[in-house]
Amino acid sequence: MRLILKRTLQSICILTLNPNTTTSIIVGVVNDDGALLVCAINAACAALVDARIPMMHLAVAICCCLADVGYVILDPTKLEEQKMKGFAYLVFPNSVLSVLPERSSLVEGESTEHGIITSVTHGVMPVEEYLKCVERGRAASAKLSDFLRKSLQSQLSSDSSKAA
Repeated sequence: MRLILKRTLQSICILTLNPNTTTSIIVGVVNDDGALLVCAINAACAALVDARIPMMHLAVAICCCLADVGYVILDPTKLEEQKMKGFAYLVFPNSVLSVLPERSSLVEGESTEHGIITSVTHGVMPVEEYLKCVERGRAASAKLSDFLRKSLQSQLSSDSSKAA
């Protein structure tokens, strides 16, 4: 899990601006009720934004479980994860609008609207079912991305008004 978290975060951070700088992210798990990696990625991204670390885009993670009868459950509990025949941790880039537009950038010609940053699957999952998980996960992550952006922008604007 640590390596997946590290590679996901490294892929969204702009590492070339301050090449001789090290950023450490420490994730402490208080309680694991399922989708631990997803929670860690979303929390770490919020921490990076709060610390004003320059990022290419905000990553939004979601867990999709596949039941035996073929339906998809989003954001399952640990018990639901254990009962499913397969599940996928999916990390999507946020939509084109960014939390910190002055520090964020898109690589020229690179479209992030339909991309996947990280995908980790467990259990049995046929390709068609995986694609169904990706479709449902992308729809849910778009709503989560909007929520996170609004929350983080209001926090950042209140922080900057306190500093002024």
